[in-house]
Amino acid sequence: MPELRTIPIDKIKIPDVRVSSILNDEQKAFLSSTIREIGVIQDPVVRALPDGSYEVIAGKSRIQELAAQGAAEVQCKVIEADEKTSLLMNIVENIARGSYDYISISRAIRKLRELGTSYEELEKVFPWKKRWIEFIEQLQDLPDDVVEALRTKKITPTHVQVALALPTPYEVHDALRSAVNLGWSSSVLKTFVENRLEQIQRAKMEAAAKGVEPVIPKANPQELVQYKQCLVCGYKKPADQVTVQLICEDCLNIARYVAANLGSSPDTLNTIYAALQAYFGPPQGYQRLPEKSREVSSQG
Repeated sequence: MPELRTIPIDKIKIPDVRVSSILNDEQKAFLSSTIREIGVIQDPVVRALPDGSYEVIAGKSRIQELAAQGAAEVQCKVIEADEKTSLLMNIVENIARGSYDYISISRAIRKLRELGTSYEELEKVFPWKKRWIEFIEQLQDLPDDVVEALRTKKITPTHVQVALALPTPYEVHDALRSAVNLGWSSSVLKTFVENRLEQIQRAKMEAAAKGVEPVIPKANPQELVQYKQCLVCGYKKPADQVTVQLICEDCLNIARYVAANLGSSPDTLNTIYAALQAYFGPPQGYQRLPEKSREVSSQG
């Protein structure tokens, strides 16, 4: 049964591997003022160690804030638990709060695996499937600067997933560094990756046609994110001119047919507008056509 004990703060240890909630500045200030004015509302949870010290399971921020405010001891809920159970309890509490550091989770997963926990058991703890749990575990093996960017939330695991489509570890690392340095969202990084893959493929095809070894050009991050491919006409357009809309298959097929036969320039749009107006007449509230379109319409 859990037991309440008043424990000297200097006898409480924080384990090297654990998951912690990430508090923003406002939350930190609120925690500090609450403890100063009211005290600790929910007792931290610890487990007793053989050497007479205690290990934190839940409540690290509360204990550290008490220490910062000059407290020498804290009332804790002491439970009996082994290392594996303690870490699982720590994970459950912090995952439920919804704000956490993926690198600490990665390290916790690996520690649990070393303690004999199966992925099937972990699926019951995490709100994720086995494949994602395995992926998160591997994040800690990335280059140190990428690990730090993940830890500080400058990028997310989704960024890593997107970058892994690139063909070499160097390309992956370079793309993630660009995402960190330029503050890219994962969708912007996806545009970079798609355009970089096309650039690499084009260089290989040109080299093959000449019978020489391919020379892959150095990636220009800012240039490569300026364009996206239109799914209808297939041409690269400035990214701010490409939008993602919900469209049914029939409408998409019609658009592709028109683009394939008439092209996708403003002249083509004028031709379509003029043809429709000549056939149906201008509907109520119809936007005034460009001058060129109205000239074509009157001649029809």
